[in-house]
Amino acid sequence: MEAARAKDTKERLAGVERLHEALDAAARRGLSPAEVTSLVDTCVDLTRDANFRVAQGGLQALSAAAVLAGDHFKIHLNALVPAAVERLGDGKQPVREAARQLLVTLMEVSSPTIILERAGNYAWTHKSWRVREEFVLTVATAVGLFASTELLMQRVLLSPVLQLMNDSNQSVREAAISCIEEMYKNMGSQFHEELQRHNLPTYMLKEINSRLNRIEPKVPASDGTATQHKVAASRSVSVNPKRGSPRTKSTPRESTLFGGFTGKGS
Repeated sequence: MEAARAKDTKERLAGVERLHEALDAAARRGLSPAEVTSLVDTCVDLTRDANFRVAQGGLQALSAAAVLAGDHFKIHLNALVPAAVERLGDGKQPVREAARQLLVTLMEVSSPTIILERAGNYAWTHKSWRVREEFVLTVATAVGLFASTELLMQRVLLSPVLQLMNDSNQSVREAAISCIEEMYKNMGSQFHEELQRHNLPTYMLKEINSRLNRIEPKVPASDGTATQHKVAASRSVSVNPKRGSPRTKSTPRESTLFGGFTGKGS
């Protein structure tokens, strides 16, 4: 992993590529706690890199490692969550998408509600409007993926999402209403009951209801299946995105996370 810390940008990019190759090889055996710790330390530094491809590669490596490492990854959440939140404000869309993907992956290996609450400590009132926008879009994605199993998630998240409807930035406000639409799709009529708990001003209720009237919630039909519903246009993150950086041609050698290669030709 030393190349990933090199001063030269090309060397760092090559180091990130080798890191991904090492993770591909590790898929057959998993990662040890020591390897996870070393990888997290390296990749968190990479996420701060000024070169967007290096930062993107670091975020994507963390997503891949989270799947391989399982419980070993959970002890690093205090470092990973704020690192991902900060990159939600990156000027390059591929980096923002990779940051959102990392948060979703952490939800998959941990608890969606816990991850969103921790991330929200940094994101809801972040000074960057881009972070606030991207985070509420991440929340909308999480609602669509996990609402059926995380019953308290939407109730916990609704209040800060409603607050963002008064954000100074129009993009953040639009992301917030899109998130509310996603919540309504999953909660149905119960969502209106939740709204009543927040004593919203009349103008805000009117705006919300005008948007909700355009869509149909995913409520169970009489035969137990879900009714068809309209899908509101929204930006979302793929659960399994392809890495944006170019890949080098694979070789019969297997790379390890710690220095060099094993297998044929070593």
